[in-house]
Amino acid sequence: MADASDERRQRGVEDGWICVAAFAGSHGVRGDARLKSFTDVPEALFAYPALHKGAGGPTLKIKLLREAKDGFIVRIDGITNREAAQALKGTKIYVSREAFEAEDEDEFYLADLIGLEARDADGYVLGLVRAVENFGAEDLLELVLKEPLKGLGRHAFIPFRKVFVPVVDIRGGFVEIAFEDWVKTQTSERDSDDQQEGAE
Repeated sequence: MADASDERRQRGVEDGWICVAAFAGSHGVRGDARLKSFTDVPEALFAYPALHKGAGGPTLKIKLLREAKDGFIVRIDGITNREAAQALKGTKIYVSREAFEAEDEDEFYLADLIGLEARDADGYVLGLVRAVENFGAEDLLELVLKEPLKGLGRHAFIPFRKVFVPVVDIRGGFVEIAFEDWVKTQTSERDSDDQQEGAE
């Protein structure tokens, strides 16, 4: 299993830097490009004081031209032809972590959770937080477990609620998961599904 630093890099979170967008290819012949934003509010991407090509890379001057399907059409200072814009495809745009700093010590951003160890109340390491997902109902921590769980495999989606995630220790590098309580809810749901199938 990858360590925490590898997992954070794979998910676009590196020490001091957070990935907020990526170029998706060229648009037209004048060097304009398509840009996909990863921020909760896509337009917020253009409010950051500096956008960097890669983590800690050079600053890019990006002008928003208009919205487009799955992103924006932008113009990059110094890019004047289609070939140069196309060459940027896949390049990630980063913002300094300082631009995301919370006002209070107890505050954090969901991106901070990616790559943290997931432990139970006894300190046993269950696995790593691979991602924070939301499929419409609530935020879920996707865990990659050290050991597969019967019926669920190596991946577990834990609701990001106090009852299941009572402790978040960013500085300590871990979240505490009420894992047994969560497993009970999964067992209960499977039993309920089995009963419904039997009734049919």
